[in-house]
Amino acid sequence: MEKRVKTEDYASQLPQHLLHHILSFLKIKQIIQTSVLSKTWYQAWNTFQILEFDFSDIFSQNRAKYEVIESTSDVNRQQLYSFVDQILLTRRRQMISLKKFTVIMPWLYLAPHTMSAIDRWIGYALESHVKELKVKAGNYNVKLKYIVPLSVFDSKWMQVLYLLGCKLKLPFSGNVKLPCLKKITIGTVHVDDNFIREFLAGSPMLEDIFFCDISGIKGLNVSNLVKLGKIFLRLPDLEKLTIDGPNVESITLDIGQYKWCNSVNLGVSCKYLSISSPISDKWLNEQLKRLPHLENLKLYFCPKLERIEISNPLVSKLLINRCDKLSIVQIDAPCLHHFTYRGNVVSVLSSTNHVTLSEVSLDISSEKMDITWYVRLIELLANFNTSFNVLKYVFTSWTGKWVVIPEEVRKMAAPPLSNVKELNLQIQSQTEALPMAQLEDAMSWIAPHPQSLSISMN
Repeated sequence: MEKRVKTEDYASQLPQHLLHHILSFLKIKQIIQTSVLSKTWYQAWNTFQILEFDFSDIFSQNRAKYEVIESTSDVNRQQLYSFVDQILLTRRRQMISLKKFTVIMPWLYLAPHTMSAIDRWIGYALESHVKELKVKAGNYNVKLKYIVPLSVFDSKWMQVLYLLGCKLKLPFSGNVKLPCLKKITIGTVHVDDNFIREFLAGSPMLEDIFFCDISGIKGLNVSNLVKLGKIFLRLPDLEKLTIDGPNVESITLDIGQYKWCNSVNLGVSCKYLSISSPISDKWLNEQLKRLPHLENLKLYFCPKLERIEISNPLVSKLLINRCDKLSIVQIDAPCLHHFTYRGNVVSVLSSTNHVTLSEVSLDISSEKMDITWYVRLIELLANFNTSFNVLKYVFTSWTGKWVVIPEEVRKMAAPPLSNVKELNLQIQSQTEALPMAQLEDAMSWIAPHPQSLSISMN
């Protein structure tokens, strides 16, 4: 006689807050599917405070049902939108405060009835005291744009707000009232200076600002935000910038590749600075002197830079990536520990001998790699060997070509890294990589006596 084993549904015995935590890792379709498992799971779903509707994903997973060209697709979408209505209405009736509400709608499906549905959902979410609202509806280049309801800019509960690809207008009063807003992300939109000025004035508790691909802003003054600590700006039309806050520690500027602001003031509290713009040597070197607390500097695709002078006493990390005209990097930073450089051969000089660097990461490349170029490369590596005490070198290359010093150059020069302790070569392409034996020979010549040598392929 077979003995039957009684199975226990241990998951349904978990406290509701743990079930909510499990649901937070699932997509909305999977979350709804759990509601049929048991009454406990149904109750967990019915009280779940995070609602994220990514219609890009929903439509792509059900093309036959929702495809635009299908005759029944419009009816199916209307039924789906009504279902979302009921989900939000249920929470509003039960007076459940939403932690997060997200709606992502592809521009292809934007129509008057779709935008009316999004208006309703946002209204229900605001009535449910939503703390985090994310709206991505439309595309920057399309004519039909979703206009964000004015009520979004008048909420005493909202703490996080994402507005992407939408059309933004100020409330009729012109006043924004978001007294608890901590983080704002606005992207791929067009607004004017007045909108941003009123928005910042009505959001006094902001801690994190992320403005990405916003056209129309020419002058930006970020001040009187005592809690602001982090700001990211990618504003192609910007001409004047002032950041004045006692706690702004992180600034990322990607103003544009073809022009730079006429006037920029970054304050004095910055610890992390990342710039990708056509800045000049004079502006950068003067600005660095005004940032006494700077610890981490990153320069990406700055096409006008020719000479960089790092003379800040606290800088510990320096990254320079693809600054094509750069020829000299002067380092006077006794606390510098990590140096990363990607680009053509440059001269790296130090007025303070034997600064200890925990790691130097190099990815050197050029369209013209002749004998003269390799001589300059050896000089660069040799300078690291004499002017700095480097604990670890990391060489990165797509194929490994730049580390292979030609035989005629080897006969003219000594191995540049005779004092190296740890050396690692990382090859990015397995299919195009040079033969391993050739790479091993190349590295053995560059550093003949390393304590540790490794070659890896990603």
